[in-house]
Amino acid sequence: MTRLREIGVVGTVVEDTIDRPGVETVRDMGGAYYAVITLSALLPDDAVAVPIVAVGDDAIDRVRADWSRLPRVSLAGVHAVPAINNKVHIEYDAKGGREETLTGGVPPLEWARLEPWVDRLDAWCWNFVAGNEADAGTFGRVKRARRGPLHLDVHSLCLGPPRAGRPRDPRRPADWEMWIEGATWVQLNEIEAGLLQEDRAGPLARDREAKLARRIHGLGAEGLVITRGARGASWLPREGERLDVAAAGPARDPTGCGDVLGAAWVALRAGHGLDAGAALRGAVRAGSAAARIRGTAGLAEALEQADVVGGTTLRSEETRR
Repeated sequence: MTRLREIGVVGTVVEDTIDRPGVETVRDMGGAYYAVITLSALLPDDAVAVPIVAVGDDAIDRVRADWSRLPRVSLAGVHAVPAINNKVHIEYDAKGGREETLTGGVPPLEWARLEPWVDRLDAWCWNFVAGNEADAGTFGRVKRARRGPLHLDVHSLCLGPPRAGRPRDPRRPADWEMWIEGATWVQLNEIEAGLLQEDRAGPLARDREAKLARRIHGLGAEGLVITRGARGASWLPREGERLDVAAAGPARDPTGCGDVLGAAWVALRAGHGLDAGAALRGAVRAGSAAARIRGTAGLAEALEQADVVGGTTLRSEETRR
């Protein structure tokens, strides 16, 4: 695949509070931070990540300060809105299940904020962190007008709306095919896959995953990435064989690992021009590195130590031999 230079990042900046049984509470910046830091760390030097995000005016100064220190990141698409920034309380149980409670009031992006970028950006990393990053009509306009590949992480489209301080419920989004139609690469976790295919929050059998993948291919996607937490991820392409890649190493905290995996896929596939197999192996390597830390404060260092790009390139060359 041809290497692409300007990568748009759409998501929502979140102030996370993460509670796990028996460990200290983590309070850190999350949401779009995972993707922006990952792209900053993994893109080649001649590429740049362009976050196009709305940030509450109570958090905008910190976001600009944090991201201005990152290499290969442009702040031209970051803007403040007169609202309380989004905050998420994530609570894990002893079996690894989680509940998310969202507060804050960052509104969806309007077409006027996205239109200047649709004929400029070479690729898009679009993650529905909050689930309301744009309405369906605006997102459809982006997909129709864009000129490069678009990676779609369905993410919180599969959560119900905020409920006055109560956790959000898993749900299948209405007209989900409309949201996915026109995306190049689609990312789901196992629970989201179960919701889309069978309207239940549970993993699918292997043959049912293939059936879901065919539905998504029919909507125009080149392929489907299914993330599996500590068990890695799978690539189900429209053409060719599926690929299953195991995760590496122990996991301390799964928060944000899917966000990192998706952004790493875009960095490797679009930024470095790697084939799908090499990109998935590197993306799983990146997600595994994120699982060994808590929060985003040490993410860039963890990705550097994992040598995601170098290790992926080496394995790709060995495979071709």
